[in-house]
Amino acid sequence: MNDHHELTRLLSPAPQASLDPGRLQLLKERVMTDLATPPRRRTPLVLAAAALGLAAATAAVLLNTGPAYAVTDNPDGTITVKIYQAENPKGLQAELRARGLNAVVDFIPEGKRCSPQPRSTTWVEGVRLAAPQTGEEESGGAGFRLDPSKVGPGQTAVLEFMVRGSFMSMEAGISDRVSAGPVTACTLVG
Repeated sequence: MNDHHELTRLLSPAPQASLDPGRLQLLKERVMTDLATPPRRRTPLVLAAAALGLAAATAAVLLNTGPAYAVTDNPDGTITVKIYQAENPKGLQAELRARGLNAVVDFIPEGKRCSPQPRSTTWVEGVRLAAPQTGEEESGGAGFRLDPSKVGPGQTAVLEFMVRGSFMSMEAGISDRVSAGPVTACTLVG
């Protein structure tokens, strides 16, 4: 049996779980890359999942071993952020700060909320940082663009990602605000 052709046949139907087209394409590319590597480099779990046709299990393994997020600087001064896993918000926060964007980043799982509320008493009205990605960017997975120029000196971007589900069916929303004063830490409650 040719493993490459068999796995291609097994993965041909779309998975039952809901994945955006960019993430599905990324998953397919990673599975095909794994198949192209010498057998000594394949993990037994990936081979077992492929043999059984468990695309969802393969996706969970592959997505869990990749990066939690990606940050890209754009020529127009914006920053594209892609979230692949609801993990390591402080790492994303540090990466945004290293790019000059004073930001507080929190991931808020389903059924939880940040406390205390409001987290600031000095919100800058009408300022939103997050914008949709370009069509080209969407093909690489879910994400958004941030415009650091909307955060003035002494201000802080507050990015709260509300997430539910996991791996194959993760959904996320963003609350993006700018504070002109102190921002309280998020304590998850609920």
